[in-house]
Amino acid sequence: MTLEQRIKWFSARNKIMLFLIKDRFLNPLVPAEMLKLRSSGLLNDKDILFVLHEHLAQFENRLPAGMYFPVPISRTLKEKKTFSAELAMQFHYDFIKVDDDQNWSLRRKSISGKVLKLFLSNLFYEKETARYFVEYWSDQRWDKTYLECAITPLQALSLSYTSDGFQVQLNNNNSDSIDPQSFRIDSRERCFVCSLNFGEILLADSPRFWLLNNLDETGAQIVVGKHRFPLCFSTCVDRD
Repeated sequence: MTLEQRIKWFSARNKIMLFLIKDRFLNPLVPAEMLKLRSSGLLNDKDILFVLHEHLAQFENRLPAGMYFPVPISRTLKEKKTFSAELAMQFHYDFIKVDDDQNWSLRRKSISGKVLKLFLSNLFYEKETARYFVEYWSDQRWDKTYLECAITPLQALSLSYTSDGFQVQLNNNNSDSIDPQSFRIDSRERCFVCSLNFGEILLADSPRFWLLNNLDETGAQIVVGKHRFPLCFSTCVDRD
């Protein structure tokens, strides 16, 4: 199994391997970041590769989902320590969880208030992995944590339409364009749409009411002037 295949093998089991280069954690599942890792020579280290292909792979069914850091595991083993699930867990970090009602938590503790505001203002979407992550500067490096989402963590607070198309204002303080062919409504009558840079987003009350008020008589198309856009009826997509 090649390194790329092994990394994907871990990802399919909901485990992400991260590597610190300078002040940023890189994910080899992202091609541009894999190139940086290759150029650094880090992935030529036989001890690190042994951690990935042997230690972590053999103990995979005993390790929970989340993020793992093979480099410090390798360094610890060089101190003549024996690999174990307990040792791996010293270099493990849980995913932030977002439930079906967009409630955030970490290690079963609710995230709200100023912390949630911080996370939302530093929330990004990784197209290559279809995952959301929080990344912000802390203690001389960029701290990065992936999310495990039952539903998109993002909301469109407002929706506008011009000759250039639709624009949404998001709850992570960004604006983005959307794909007008991707509007959908679920069994709870929540409305979603796919954005250009942030994956699928949930429409907050105001844009949702606008959308529903602009449906045609069939309820299957959104009418904006002379333009018509489809509204798909579906269950929530699997985000992982």
